[in-house]
Amino acid sequence: MNNRSIFAFVLLLPLACASPGASRETFPAGEHFGEPMEMGQHGDVVNFAVVDASPSDYFERTLLVKATVTAVCVNKGCWMQVEDEGHKAMVRWETGCGGKYAFPKEAIGQRVLIQGSFYPKEISEEDAAHLEEDSGQPIEIDREGYEFNASAILVMKPAHG
Repeated sequence: MNNRSIFAFVLLLPLACASPGASRETFPAGEHFGEPMEMGQHGDVVNFAVVDASPSDYFERTLLVKATVTAVCVNKGCWMQVEDEGHKAMVRWETGCGGKYAFPKEAIGQRVLIQGSFYPKEISEEDAAHLEEDSGQPIEIDREGYEFNASAILVMKPAHG
């Protein structure tokens, strides 16, 4: 083998070793808000009901979680409430209320993919009343539960068919 053949072989070797059909998991179609989204090291996307079944297993980790939006702050879009199979949680931007991003009011009733961290949260009566007022609709705010700090969300396009 001459040098040119060896060079071509070395360049093509990674392509030959790639398994057929292997591809990096991609995000569903939809409208993105926030920071760039990244698949976790395992590429796991988890339904919120699974997370809520054993929440402490998911604390202090960046997650990709699917849920349905049930309410959004009508004033600044700084929070949203999500639900999955009867399990509810609040979602707030990592950047805070009035920060860099806002949750879209049009997301109510839509499935979303949330990228963020999950932690236990207690909400005071005063804060709960404020959240209920900012929703612009009758909602119930759980005083004890869990909350997401979102760095990004993807409002997924509905599946047709």
